[in-house]
Formats: sequence, structure tokens, C-alpha cells
Amino acid sequence: MINTQKSTLLNIIKNYPEGIKEYDLLTLIQEKKPKNGLTYVDNLDLFKRHFLLFHTLYQLDEQLRTDHNGQLVINALNIQWLPKTSVIDSFSAFNLDKNDSVRAFYLDLKNLEDTSSEDVENLLTSFWLKMEDDSEKVNALTLFELNEPCDLPIIKKRYRQLLTMHHPDKGGSIETTQALNKAMEILKRCYA
Repeated sequence: MINTQKSTLLNIIKNYPEGIKEYDLLTLIQEKKPKNGLTYVDNLDLFKRHFLLFHTLYQLDEQLRTDHNGQLVINALNIQWLPKTSVIDSFSAFNLDKNDSVRAFYLDLKNLEDTSSEDVENLLTSFWLKMEDDSEKVNALTLFELNEPCDLPIIKKRYRQLLTMHHPDKGGSIETTQALNKAMEILKRCYA
């Protein structure tokens, strides 16, 4: 049996048959709560809201599957209810998802209790550094006129080709050579 809180959450999700983003779902939930006049939210508070939402979604998903009433697609960019499929499909999907490390993380409330403001700040810093690295990687691949999937031997071959074409001794510019060298450093780090 699904409790009232989970039932309300499921009803919201069912109103979006194509799925709903986590941010939009959190906004709708917040609109249903009484206002206390506070608008500032720190990163730890946002993490707690996110964690509790995903904890509840994974519990709801398990209950839906157990009751053979469908299942949920759960990720930050798409939370969606899928109607009941065959019992075999629901059962096999349920077993696959039970081994999912993300699901296990959110179903364990100890992970919420053990997460500090410093942990959240470290996660955010790590995320933004990775985003910066990804942006640098994309720019470097663009300079090398390469696309994913790619590997280091292909990158090194293309680097040598471009250096041969753009080296100052061959009529190229120092700036282009320096840009190629910097791009190669970035790609070595990304593909090492």
C-alpha cells in the first residue's frame, strides 16, 4: 500500500506522461508546502531535498513494482511513471535495479545522515572541475578536428600532423603551435 505522501508524489508524476525534471518536481512539491517566508537555501539543504526526493522515489518505485502497478524512471533530467508491463518484465527490471549502486545509495538513509556541508562542497567542487575539464577536452578535440570516440594513439597522430602543418619553421605561427601544445597536454590528461 502506498502512503499519502508517496501517492501525492505519484499523482504529480503521472500528470507528466513524458516525464518531469527533478528541479520541476521539487518546485511543484515546494508549492504545495506552507510558505515560511524563507527563500535562501544553502547547498547542504539542497542536497538533503534532493536526497529525500530520490529516497522516496526509489521506495515508491519498489512498491509500484511489488504491487505490479508499473515502475518509475528515476534520474535528474527525467522522472517518469511507466504503466504496468508484464509481470516478468517488472520482476526482471526490479532485480536489475536492486543491484544499482545509485539506487542503493539513495535507499540508505545513513548516506544522508553522514553527509556534511563540507562533503557537499567537495562534491560540487569536484563536479565543476570535471565540467571544466570536459569543456577543455571538447575545445582541444575541436582544435584537433577530432570527435568522440577517440583514443590517445589517434590524438597523438593528429597532433603530429597538425604540428607538421603549423610549426613556425614550416610557415605556421608560434601562437598556433602553443595552442596545439596546450591542447595536447589537456588531451593527455583526459585520455591517460
